[in-house]
Amino acid sequence: MRKLLLLFLLSCWSLQAQDKSGITGKPDTSFTNYSALRMVSKQDPTIRLAEYQSSKCKVQSSVYKVIGARKLMVDEYSISSRKLPTLVFFHGGGWRTGHRSQHIPLAKALADRGYRVFLVEYRLSTEALYPAAMLDAQAALQWVAKRKNVGEIYVGGYSAGGQMAALLGSVQDENTYGKGVKLAGVIDVDGILAFIHPESGEGDDSKRTSAATLYFGYNKVAGEAIWKEASALGHVTKGDPPVLFLNSGDDRMHAGRDDFMRKMATFGIHTEYYTFEKSHHTFVLMNRYIDQVVNRMDRFMKKRLVVGTEFKTIQSAVDVARPGQEIYIKNGVYREKIFVDSLKHHLRFVGESRAGVVIQETIARDIWRCSNPDDYGAGVLNVKGHDLSFSNLTIMNDYGFNAKSDVTIPCLNEAGKETTTTVQKYALPREKGEKEGEKIVRVDGHQFAVRTMPGATRLSFEHCTLRSGGGDTMSPWDVNTGMYYLNDCLIEGGVDLYCPRGYALAENCTFVCHNLSAAIWHDGSGDEQAKTVLKNCRFIGDPGYKLGRYHREAQFYLFNCSFDKNMADAPIYQSGDRVLNWGHRVYYSESHRDGGDFAWHKNNTKIKATEMTFQTIFGEKWKK
Repeated sequence: MRKLLLLFLLSCWSLQAQDKSGITGKPDTSFTNYSALRMVSKQDPTIRLAEYQSSKCKVQSSVYKVIGARKLMVDEYSISSRKLPTLVFFHGGGWRTGHRSQHIPLAKALADRGYRVFLVEYRLSTEALYPAAMLDAQAALQWVAKRKNVGEIYVGGYSAGGQMAALLGSVQDENTYGKGVKLAGVIDVDGILAFIHPESGEGDDSKRTSAATLYFGYNKVAGEAIWKEASALGHVTKGDPPVLFLNSGDDRMHAGRDDFMRKMATFGIHTEYYTFEKSHHTFVLMNRYIDQVVNRMDRFMKKRLVVGTEFKTIQSAVDVARPGQEIYIKNGVYREKIFVDSLKHHLRFVGESRAGVVIQETIARDIWRCSNPDDYGAGVLNVKGHDLSFSNLTIMNDYGFNAKSDVTIPCLNEAGKETTTTVQKYALPREKGEKEGEKIVRVDGHQFAVRTMPGATRLSFEHCTLRSGGGDTMSPWDVNTGMYYLNDCLIEGGVDLYCPRGYALAENCTFVCHNLSAAIWHDGSGDEQAKTVLKNCRFIGDPGYKLGRYHREAQFYLFNCSFDKNMADAPIYQSGDRVLNWGHRVYYSESHRDGGDFAWHKNNTKIKATEMTFQTIFGEKWKK
């Protein structure tokens, strides 16, 4: 369909010819590394151009495309002849100037880290108008893909090249500029995602003809259709690869990025960005930033452990994973219990798609604890490691969805002992009337989808679905050092379905409660400043569900949250008889109920939602 559209557009162009006055036939050398340095050094005299020396890296130049007498070149940088993960990189310069050699330091540095890097020449607007550059770029990808020493392929670029790379990443399943190539990811370094966008500066021809107008041969009014056609924002589909954005402090240079990321999120596709605050657009060419750029590219491209092809189970990948690696999980239902022990850290777990990756097991905590000394193993995902991130996946403990009724089982561990206080404990809860050596296992009892242990901190969950048919679905439990971040997650369960200990921030999450006692819970007894913060969250549940409770010292903040009409007229309350040193600390701001508010969740804090951020909550202990 997209190819037909391009043919249609080409036919339309013939009706109103492109303005070819910008085609001079002479190279435009106005943008070089030295011209960039002269501009930046006016603001910062100490800055220098990036340099990188490599004794191992070899360079080979090749012709990848011939157009008449014109030969287009590509320079290959690598330290080995074996198959390596590969980056195809396009230079910047407003589609009119610039040269591939501007990124030699970047190519050498990445080559030394085990990548094969191709710096690509393409026709600029002094030589040919759009879509010539994109046809060249696609041809370069096809040429690279045919080489035997090329592993998974990433495409990247800076500025105009970043725009081209992002577009390439979004059209490989559409064959818009030629037969598509399978891409592992995209790295867009300060390239725009949309030519026509409120954030874009392209198309302002009031003082001089803009770079984009020269590129297309049409201004943005006459050429609106092709300006949009050449924008990655208009091509996002479920088959697109993950994207890393590296941006300067100049917002207009990433026009459309946030909208692009939101679109990608709807398909459960991973995107991430990093902004080099207060940096100039040419930061990638400067010594101050090159190491950070290489590190972030390396982290993004670092060889992934792929579950579903290389590994049959998630646990087998976890067992061999090392810090800095990504465990990429292909779509499928994985019936397994996962253990991430204390030696595992700085790992990313990324699902191919949120709905497509389902990690599922049938576990009742009570059954587990009757034969085991603690909860490590009582959840579907059991964590002792630290600095872990999870995204685009579903974790489900289906015990409560499958069990037909309560059952009584033999239980010699912690059996038959009534507690002498109602203070919340990590021990297995006992019920009055239980016989010695037995345990009543309730259909809606504790059922962890996620159970983290002391020492498991700096854990993030983004674009995840966490479900159970019982209580304590999401249980990150490290009261002394725990730090947890959730964004765009759905958590479903019974009592205390979300029950963090320590510091926690949940943004844009949905909580689905199937119990009347409480939806959320907190334990902040390890630190007077510990808190659970919920921003822009939605609560829905069975008729009469209560919002929350706590047993020990706690602190709740709810900003811009909404509650469905089923929520009971019952404020967050203390359960039990513990004497609190820090009092009742529950705060609301602009949180409202469908059908009318209750008095108890009216605004009662002067703190603004904008003041309660990731940085202010976690401070220096966790930088993301």
